[in-house]
Parts: sequence; C-alpha cells; structure tokens
Amino acid sequence: MIIPDANILIYAYDTASPQHAAAKRWRESVLSGTGPIGIPWVVMLAFTRILTHPALCENPLSTEQVRKIVEQWLAHPHLRLLNPAEGSLGPFYDLLQEAGMGGNLITGAVIALHTRQHGATLYSNDRDFDRFSGIRRVNPAG
Repeated sequence: MIIPDANILIYAYDTASPQHAAAKRWRESVLSGTGPIGIPWVVMLAFTRILTHPALCENPLSTEQVRKIVEQWLAHPHLRLLNPAEGSLGPFYDLLQEAGMGGNLITGAVIALHTRQHGATLYSNDRDFDRFSGIRRVNPAG
C-alpha cells in the first residue's frame, strides 16, 4: 500500500510550489495505477486546511474545489480513507516515545502508525518520519 503525506498531495495541486511538477507527475502515476492507496483522515484534513488557507497557500482553493478533488480520489477503486485500527492508542504513544518527543510530531506519528499497520510505504519529503523505525519513506518530489 502507498500512503501519501499531505505535503506531497499539496505540492501536486499547489502550482506555486517548487515541487509541483514532480509531485503532480507522481500523483498522476499513482492514481492511474492499480496498487492500493490509503489516505489517512489526518492527511486529508491537512490537505484541506492548507490548500484553502490564504495565509498558507499562495493561490488558495475553495472548500468546494478541495472537496471535488478528494471525491475524485475516492472514485478510484484502489484508494480509500484510513482510520486507525482498534487498539491504536498504545502503538501511537509508543511511536512518540520512540521519537523522543510529541509536539509537532503528533500528526507524523498518526501517519507512521497507519504506515506500520498497513505494511505500507510512505511517500513524503518530510525527514521527521525517519525518526520512526521501520517506516519505509520515499520522496517522490525530489
């Protein structure tokens, strides 16, 4: 399974991003494939928050535009939104303890948890994920 981080998805739609072209090519390739893709709810929420926020995005989208994008993703039979599995609370805190901190790693720990639970590969340019052992991370944006 492929799990994209919010940053790669944001770059794929944010034309002002220096990583836009590479992330867009990656997104198109992955969506046109047949391999399973899981998008954690927390990633979808971050994607929506950042792309609709005028202080965070140079050319913000409307919530309706972002909704259509997410609905288009979900129209692919090999893509689904992910919720944490039953019993995830302990492993979530274990990941934070392993990383040696909470704070800004909270969302990353949730994404790492999904990655571990599904034996997935995480696609992100965020090196903070390297703090979690056993996470396979690929940077498709360069």
